[in-house]
Amino acid sequence: MDSFELGRLTDHDFEVVCRDLFSDILGVPLEIFPRGRDRGIDLRHTGPAGTTVVQCKHWPRAAQKTLIGRLIKDELPKVRVLAPDRYVVATSVGLTVDGKEELRGAFAPYVRNTGDLYGVEEIVAELLRRPDLVRRHFRLWLSSTAVLQTVLHQDQYLRSSWLHKRLPGIADTFVPHESFERAKQLLDAQQVCVIAGIPGVGKTTLALMLAAWLMGNGYEVHEISQDIDEVGALWRDDTAQVFLYDDFLGRTTLDAPLNKNEDNRLLSVIREIQETPGKALVMTTRDYLLEHARLRHDRLAAPDVSDAVSVIRLTDLDLRVRGQILYNHVHHSALPPNDKHRFADPDVWRPVVRHKNFNPRLIEETLRLSARRGQDVAAAMVENLDDPRRVWERIVENELTNEAIHVLEVLFTFEAADLDDLEESWHWYREEMDRAADGRAFRRALQLLDGTMVSIEQGRVAFHNPSIEDYIRFHLDVGRAQFPELIRALIRGEQLYRLVAAARLADGAGILAQLREHEPAVAAAVRAMEDEGETGLSDWDESRSTHLEWILETAELLDSKPLAAYVTEETLPQTTHDEHFSHRVSLADSLDASPLVPRDQAERFREGVADTIHSELLESVKAGDWYRSIELYHQLHSIPSALAREPVAQDLVRCALEELRRLAAEPDREPRVAHLELMEELVDFLWEQGAEDELPEEFAVVRDRAERVIAAREAEQAEWLQKHQTQWEPTDRSDKARDHALVTELMRRLDETG
Repeated sequence: MDSFELGRLTDHDFEVVCRDLFSDILGVPLEIFPRGRDRGIDLRHTGPAGTTVVQCKHWPRAAQKTLIGRLIKDELPKVRVLAPDRYVVATSVGLTVDGKEELRGAFAPYVRNTGDLYGVEEIVAELLRRPDLVRRHFRLWLSSTAVLQTVLHQDQYLRSSWLHKRLPGIADTFVPHESFERAKQLLDAQQVCVIAGIPGVGKTTLALMLAAWLMGNGYEVHEISQDIDEVGALWRDDTAQVFLYDDFLGRTTLDAPLNKNEDNRLLSVIREIQETPGKALVMTTRDYLLEHARLRHDRLAAPDVSDAVSVIRLTDLDLRVRGQILYNHVHHSALPPNDKHRFADPDVWRPVVRHKNFNPRLIEETLRLSARRGQDVAAAMVENLDDPRRVWERIVENELTNEAIHVLEVLFTFEAADLDDLEESWHWYREEMDRAADGRAFRRALQLLDGTMVSIEQGRVAFHNPSIEDYIRFHLDVGRAQFPELIRALIRGEQLYRLVAAARLADGAGILAQLREHEPAVAAAVRAMEDEGETGLSDWDESRSTHLEWILETAELLDSKPLAAYVTEETLPQTTHDEHFSHRVSLADSLDASPLVPRDQAERFREGVADTIHSELLESVKAGDWYRSIELYHQLHSIPSALAREPVAQDLVRCALEELRRLAAEPDREPRVAHLELMEELVDFLWEQGAEDELPEEFAVVRDRAERVIAAREAEQAEWLQKHQTQWEPTDRSDKARDHALVTELMRRLDETG
């Protein structure tokens, strides 16, 4: 932290930093004192020893001569009227010895000596002596040259070009607020933080700033783009790493938020990170997706996840924070100076910061798009807040070419796609509609969309942000796409998965109606997905059985007898020995419950699955593999018809006792949390079978170890909650008049920018 780029701070940031810095230097509390428009904002203290005024001038690109001239012309008359006992100047402009002497002479006797004149070098030196103060001001800390080199310029710390592009802009506009502090505390305490909130409230921004915070402390940042398994591939034991998993439950689809058994793998990764120093995990999701996922995945309701959740509330974005967000975005935008100046008018900024739909992403997008189109940005901002869909509707429905719209419609079915796949599917879509589908037209369409509606990185195309994807889903739902042609243009199974998942949404009735209307095309697309259902030996792998189960669920959604008949045909042969048994059990349950599947076929499949599991169980018991055996035992008993089969409980008890003897003989060390469930299951099984007295000493040893892990974990969680719960209560925001005055003075600064 050898210096600071104070030019990255806004005027308001600079004044707040100076307030805290000079309160410490002078040994008196200073307040930011809002005064009339022609008198600016000073830091001041009034006490028995008289009045001290600190004048802040944040002109990082100004010359010393310009600063001195403005101070003497504009500020000296005001100082003579105020007649303070002490007048201190703090500026981000460099001051030479001669410059200080000129100012001291002009402002005598209020400036006592040149030591009361702080140029940028003196301010930086004072800040370097106070690292704790610097860390309290996140934007100041982020402006340190050492941190900026790490966060913005060193590839070895940042493993994603997407993050490289996003961080500089976000660092300029980010406003720390209560949610950021809560999330930082969570990350410090647990090494894992799940940031939840409504779309556009700032989840990704907050996650990136947490990542930047850790990067400044020597962590590498790795983006997880598809699946939590990527953590294992990126993991290095000797390196501090933070893994950033944005939208880990997806963006808009509720029924396929996680891959097969990813909830179990996610929980395992969370526990591993919590137990490993120098590792951190930051995830984001929409709050309603998290609640829905908790209902579908019990493991996501476990304390490991629920205690790590930090929700960004709209109430966290109070008037002061909203005003700072708007100011930062306007200040750093590409708007012409005259358009920026307009936001200094309270009649312009008040309707924005007070709007019930205030949304940082909409503010950012409106400024970005309006700067390109030369429209009345202030009016457009309020209109877009009134109707968030409007920001994209006008562009998509009135301004884009048909070729570009068709790219967006096809891209929705992928979410993100390789360029070649996107072009191929777009080509077939256009062919189905008897439209020109040459490569040149595709490239022109992409060029039109790039940077506004989509982003292209390393040969992959994705929506520029989730709000565009939301709009295209609405566009499809109201029937503005050629749906049968779109279905026939699908080239990957994932595209059909996405459409069906969108139809299951609460607001996906239009998509569902179109899928039902064109059910023959859907059925043909499903049959064309033969190679999509690959087999897997792990519970979390996709397999042929999981693929057939999805087809059956789709058949029920569309009331499609042909699709159900296809599943029935495919389950006649028992040729799934290379899959995990849980997949077949789950498929058997779905066949049993489906009104579209004949009872005799469902029963035959269930019996075949039970026979296979029973045979495998006998082999596992014989081999002494307790954990595999108990897993198969539970799966066997989940199939009603299997209860009358050859009993294996006694053999399983003997296998469990051997495992108990092995565990008890291990050295007495603190057992890992990851082993807790295995120990608990072993102890519970022996207890249920009344076999705990067979090896009482060993039983007591293993049970004691399991109870120690549970007790230690509960005590740690209780201590952590007690420590932090009082810190997270919303602060008293009753002083609305004060906040309004601060925002008013802040926005007036825009009258001087440009």
